[in-house]
Amino acid sequence: MMARILLLIILIVLLYVIGKRFMAFLNAKEQQNHAATKVKDENIVQCQLCGTHIPESESTLLDEKIVCKQQPCKH
Repeated sequence: MMARILLLIILIVLLYVIGKRFMAFLNAKEQQNHAATKVKDENIVQCQLCGTHIPESESTLLDEKIVCKQQPCKH
């Protein structure tokens, strides 16, 4: 009788741990998908000085030309 109760407690704890890890895995997967979607929604532009294709958030206007905000740009 005592062995059954102990086995039941171990089984419940094991299911809890597995369930918690599975939920953490699903949450991480959802955040990864959300981040990938966020990047996909951003426009890609070409630096008019060096020709590099970059996300719009990494570009800036210089004399009405789209250029790389990050250095080194080949200009």
